Amino acid sequence: MTKGNSSFNRIVSKYLLSIRSFRVRALAIFELLGLLFLGFVVGLSGAVLPGPLLAFVVYDSSRKRKITGHFVIVGHALWEALIVCLILLGLGGIMAQYEVFIYAVGGFVLILMGAFMIRSRKEEVKVGTSKVNSSILGGVFYTAFNPTQPAWWATAGLALLLQGFKLMGTMGIAVVTMGHWLADLTYYVLVSYIVHKYGKYINPWQRQISIILGLFVAMLGTYFIIQGTLT
Repeated sequence: MTKGNSSFNRIVSKYLLSIRSFRVRALAIFELLGLLFLGFVVGLSGAVLPGPLLAFVVYDSSRKRKITGHFVIVGHALWEALIVCLILLGLGGIMAQYEVFIYAVGGFVLILMGAFMIRSRKEEVKVGTSKVNSSILGGVFYTAFNPTQPAWWATAGLALLLQGFKLMGTMGIAVVTMGHWLADLTYYVLVSYIVHKYGKYINPWQRQISIILGLFVAMLGTYFIIQGTLT
């Protein structure tokens, strides 16, 4: 009778342990998916806002007449990965101290790039003679000289990273960052696809598109410089 009870107790214990193990794994999966979703939503809320990267994706997809959004986001993610690493190393506060300088330099460069886009002749819009031929390098450039990027990652982005770290440690930071990049990839590939899909309507207007996007980028640069002086 005692041996029977002992065997029964072992079976029950193993069953309860397996249930606990399943619950732990399920909770971990839900936390992971929750962090991924959190990063995606926060990233999408920033991606849909018009900015220099959106202007470049439209410009690049139009002139190359193919979907280039995924390549642009590779460059975008490379630069953001560097920013995230610097913040994790404790340099987020230093970036915030030089916010005025970041806005001034970024705004000035965006004004120059907007001027280049406006002055580009019709033949210069073609791939062979474009000033920034690489979609990946364009993604790096238009992210690096967007002065809102370091400021965003040093504030809202840092809060997002801390939330991921609080729940899952280093893995949580990686997950929320991947969710953020997944949102960027989804949105900008969609934009690039639309530009490519309806290229026959867009391509005859490449010159006008270059002027409009150039004006938009230059206006953003001006706004960033003014914003920096008011900080």
